[in-house]
Amino acid sequence: MGRTVAAAVTRRGVGLHSGRPCAARVAPAPPGHGLRLNGAPLGQLAVLSTRRATSVATPTGPVATVEHLLAALVGQGVTDAEVTVEGGEAPILDGSAAPWAQALILVEHGGGAPWRPPRSVSVADGERWIRVSPAPALRLTVVAHHPPAPPWRCEVGLEDFARDVAPARTYVFLRDVAALRAAGLAQGGALDNALVLTDAGAPVQGALRLPDEPARHKALDLLGDLALLGRPLAAHVEAHRPGHALNQRLVAALRALA
Repeated sequence: MGRTVAAAVTRRGVGLHSGRPCAARVAPAPPGHGLRLNGAPLGQLAVLSTRRATSVATPTGPVATVEHLLAALVGQGVTDAEVTVEGGEAPILDGSAAPWAQALILVEHGGGAPWRPPRSVSVADGERWIRVSPAPALRLTVVAHHPPAPPWRCEVGLEDFARDVAPARTYVFLRDVAALRAAGLAQGGALDNALVLTDAGAPVQGALRLPDEPARHKALDLLGDLALLGRPLAAHVEAHRPGHALNQRLVAALRALA
């Protein structure tokens, strides 16, 4: 069964990396329309960059940091929607997918079944790896590990994405902030839209929203990146220290199986 949204929702803010004003709009679409960004199907978008975010080429120009918004859609089973982003980057909002998950009212409508890969597939980069196995529904097991901080691990399904995954914020270690900004990244980053961690993995300000919040945010990013497959996925995804570049290698490997 497919899903769309009951009414258009627009959110405005700043881009995490550009620091500039931007906006995104999610509008209803009919069965079979699929998820489209600036008029193009997600499965047809070329990835331009995976450096600290996923950036894609769209008919109206490049769009950066699409993963949180796309995770909010696929995480809640939205199969048909028209997404428009202005300003070259999706707004970071509070650093999670929760503002979108809370705002979108979902409507069931006709649609096809999720795609189940015919066999398992895996990608790796040194100690980092992701493995996908056919399964009745999408489930993710994710480990985030940034020594000397201890590892975080989560196992999540999409039964309650809004509760279990959406609140997890994008995170950065305090030791990396200066270098990121010197490289022209994280220009819009602040303590109200990102989780900043010490070397030991403790929040610089406030508390974790979830005990394993970094792992759940990696799961959120992975969901958003998998949206670029262009179809709902029925599989168990196991990921050890995933990142956007490895996520997109996985998307390419899955496309080769389709």
